[in-house]
Amino acid sequence: MTQMNSRLGQFSQKQGRILLAWQVLVFIIYVIARVFSTLPALHAPRELADTAIYVRISTQPILSSNFLQVNRPFVFPLLLKVVGQDFERAAMVQLALTIFSWGSLAFVTAQSLRPAWLSVFSFVVILALSLVRHLAGWDFAMMTESLSLSTFALLIATGIWLLHGWRIHKVVLLCITAFLFAFTRDTNAYLLLMFAALLLIGVLFRWVAANVLVIAAVFGLIFLISNLSADTSARWIFPMVNVVGKRILPYSAAIRQFESCGMPVTPQLLKLADSFANGEDRAFFNDPSLETFRLWLAARGKSCYVQWLLMNPVKSSAEALAEFNQLIFFDNIGAYFSRRYSDLLPSRVERILYPVYHVTWLWAGLTLAALAAIFARAWRTNSLWVVFIMLCLTIFPHLFITWHGDAMAPNRHAVSVGMQLAVAMWLFVFLSLEQAAGYFGRQRSDQ
Repeated sequence: MTQMNSRLGQFSQKQGRILLAWQVLVFIIYVIARVFSTLPALHAPRELADTAIYVRISTQPILSSNFLQVNRPFVFPLLLKVVGQDFERAAMVQLALTIFSWGSLAFVTAQSLRPAWLSVFSFVVILALSLVRHLAGWDFAMMTESLSLSTFALLIATGIWLLHGWRIHKVVLLCITAFLFAFTRDTNAYLLLMFAALLLIGVLFRWVAANVLVIAAVFGLIFLISNLSADTSARWIFPMVNVVGKRILPYSAAIRQFESCGMPVTPQLLKLADSFANGEDRAFFNDPSLETFRLWLAARGKSCYVQWLLMNPVKSSAEALAEFNQLIFFDNIGAYFSRRYSDLLPSRVERILYPVYHVTWLWAGLTLAALAAIFARAWRTNSLWVVFIMLCLTIFPHLFITWHGDAMAPNRHAVSVGMQLAVAMWLFVFLSLEQAAGYFGRQRSDQ
């Protein structure tokens, strides 16, 4: 941590003031452009199929089981409750939180880099990345994506801020952000568990200070609370039925494995092959002849599914990898947005900022770079490498959990994975440029 502090002190006070003035000016332009370009969408937020469920939950008392132990996490319903189920106000709050989160991420990233031109460049790029339609259009959709993306950006920002110096208030803010992130989407809690595991490994190998065990423990605890909440409220049942209908019942080999795990295979159940949970008049839930299936699902469905994934690691991983490109960049994303939303950036600029082509190869290259950074202990030159490594090494596990967590709209659920990949890519670009600038600077000084 002291290494990062010494880096931050390299600039003179005058240089620091000039850099801050530039950042403030750029941020003001960014806010004005973002707000005024999205006013039409702000006044016409989009309701989607699940919006009514969140509205119903938001009308319940906050401390009641009808609010906290239902089939959706509580953060987005809490927002709807605060704004009185007013979708336009909810969109305003989501936009404000997005601007704050990405502005914070841009600022702390810029503060972590030298020389000054790279600090300015990183600040501009991070703000520009937040304007890509795959990330920006969700602010005006009454679903969880906007809050999930903004809390993810804020989680990364607070993590980088903590690298600038260990302070208890930073730790508290990071933990609060992680809690909100986990209870925005259930799969987010699994990402926190992955981060906790990486931090634990870092401590065991003495790559990071032992005090980060506090963060690892809190992240692990948040995961346990989230998982307990999902079990208590049976939130996993509906997506699990989607998986059974779309990815188990159509395949005889999968059926045999699940039958060996106790799933009662009946003609009525097989008729629902290739159906979603809400298909065929919700027969999975309403057909009296499927009562034994429902009892098995509640008792053993999740454990049997995990067992099936573990027994078929190559197949289950290959399925997620095969969809990597389509999940990260899908053409019909506009179907979820406000009909009045329009892109602020030209498509050619977006293709530079956000991964579009050869995504699998990009992920593979970044993963190799992360492993090389671990081998070289790159964080000794800049602690920002720690964030890059953690983001990179959890991209595919995050994708795996997202893909296998629900067969319905997996591309929408994988938006956070796309954001993670894009942020990791740009952190690698910034850190590589910093190393190149340092190398050529030393070359000139030696001449």
